[in-house]
Amino acid sequence: MLKHELTEQGAVTVLRLKEKNLDALTVPEARAVVESLVERGGIKVILDMSPVEVIDSSGVGVLVSLNKRLRALGGALRVVGVAGQPLEILKIMRIVQVLAMFPSVDDALSGF
Repeated sequence: MLKHELTEQGAVTVLRLKEKNLDALTVPEARAVVESLVERGGIKVILDMSPVEVIDSSGVGVLVSLNKRLRALGGALRVVGVAGQPLEILKIMRIVQVLAMFPSVDDALSGF
């Protein structure tokens, strides 16, 4: 099971990952969490990736899918705490141009 925590901050759902890897092994479980968020419809989500040290293409796919699906429903995704290898991968793939990225949850909440 994907280790994570969901909390509500007003109208915003904060999804805190508690895994070091967002890769082919954890993505199937991450997709289930994403599906449950999307089913809620038109919500604002902050994804805290602070503990994530490794991401692969399947992990990037989950981020892009969640972003796209939430936007289609009138919601939005903000990603926080991306550093190291995950940040480098997102830069190389130019995903940083698509995702709204912030240094902390508090920064992401501001103006959401």
